[in-house]
Amino acid sequence: MEVDWAGQPAHLVDTDTGEVIDAPVFVAALPYSGFAYAEAFLRQDQAAWLAAHVNAYNHFGGVTRMLVPDNLKTGVIKHTKGEVVLNKSYQEMAEHYGTAILPARVRSPKDKATVEGSVGNISTFILAAIRNQKFFSLKELNEVIRERLHAFNHKPFQKKDGSRATWFADERGSLLPLPRNPYELAEWRIAT
Repeated sequence: MEVDWAGQPAHLVDTDTGEVIDAPVFVAALPYSGFAYAEAFLRQDQAAWLAAHVNAYNHFGGVTRMLVPDNLKTGVIKHTKGEVVLNKSYQEMAEHYGTAILPARVRSPKDKATVEGSVGNISTFILAAIRNQKFFSLKELNEVIRERLHAFNHKPFQKKDGSRATWFADERGSLLPLPRNPYELAEWRIAT
């Protein structure tokens, strides 16, 4: 599974002030089928990052053997040629699901080309389509994103037979089963 935040956020309107609030959109895609998952959050923090992964695995109905993220601080603390240091909570989530995290090389978007393409497609197919609508809650926004995502995944390919959903039916068999309980975030703090 390849994961990233979409460059373009969705938007919410504060019911009290009328202020427009950015809602970053998490995108996950499976490399064989291109089957995608998208969800908006209020922040791009550790809790949202991990919740997005848990929700993506639930959406796919299984766990991938590998997880390819960007090198953002909520996932990867340090990535050099000789060393990769993952965020502790992110590593625990991967261990809980039995998956390996292989961050994309720095400045190498081709390492996660499927999600990069999906980010562009979702930005066009979902976010551009709803840009003139007003959403007053995250729940309302994510319901519309889910509807548009379903249409996106079932839209026929232009240059090959089937759709992302039909190819995902073949890919589903290679997913690992979900654990009995979903991962729950633990906050790590050092007492002074």
